[in-house]
Amino acid sequence: MTQVETEPRLLRVWRGAGGAVAVGLVLLALALLGVQIYAGTRGLHGPGLDMVIGHVVAGALAVGAQVVADRARRWVAAGASLAVLVVGALVLWVYWWA
Repeated sequence: MTQVETEPRLLRVWRGAGGAVAVGLVLLALALLGVQIYAGTRGLHGPGLDMVIGHVVAGALAVGAQVVADRARRWVAAGASLAVLVVGALVLWVYWWA
């Protein structure tokens, strides 16, 4: 019989949390883009181009880090998932809380 190496449950949960944050950032960027387009076509003030670009860049970084987390093993995967969570926290802090 061959042994299949499984990952620890904590790493799978950690990777799943990173994936959820990455998807959330992409959806938030798409929503802000839609609001900016809507506001621009109606002559209203939107969230602003800097906010939209910041969220798009953050979403791209998060998805890139999540791809690394999904393909890597052990500490590299955990570090990439941590990077996704840090990007998400930075977006919340810079654009929403501060």
